[in-house]
Amino acid sequence: MAVRSSYYSGFTPEVDAAFSSYGLGWHYDAGIQFIRLVLAGTFDRMPDLQIILGHWGELVLFYAERLAAMDRVSGLAHPIATYLRQNLYVTASGMFLPHYLERAMAVVGPDRLLFSTDYPYQYRQGGDARRFLDNCGLTETAKIGFAHRNWDRLTGGRVS
Repeated sequence: MAVRSSYYSGFTPEVDAAFSSYGLGWHYDAGIQFIRLVLAGTFDRMPDLQIILGHWGELVLFYAERLAAMDRVSGLAHPIATYLRQNLYVTASGMFLPHYLERAMAVVGPDRLLFSTDYPYQYRQGGDARRFLDNCGLTETAKIGFAHRNWDRLTGGRVS
């Protein structure tokens, strides 16, 4: 609560709540927790553990270069980029921006992209999700992976 108060308060109660959650706070906090798992050596001990981060990796992918600078002090078995490519899946979560997809593809690769919307939180009417998928610029094989095959592979085809 102290962090939330320190970082995200001082505005109206509505702005404080939005800023600390869907506005930005949730995304930073989720990304930081993934990096904490990496730095704690969790994936060295459990190399098959897979984590899914929404919203194009909750900011982690956009700081991959800076995170790599910690390789020289982390004491990890692999560079941080390896954990991004082997232990992380990312979803779109309704953020249909082609340049975010391009960045995600560059960092984690096409086999770790999962298509998703952010329903019911950021629902957008009018077929935006379908249009984005249809026009995302991926090869047909990568698009099929993004749309469903990567999820099927990750879950073994199980539906929860």
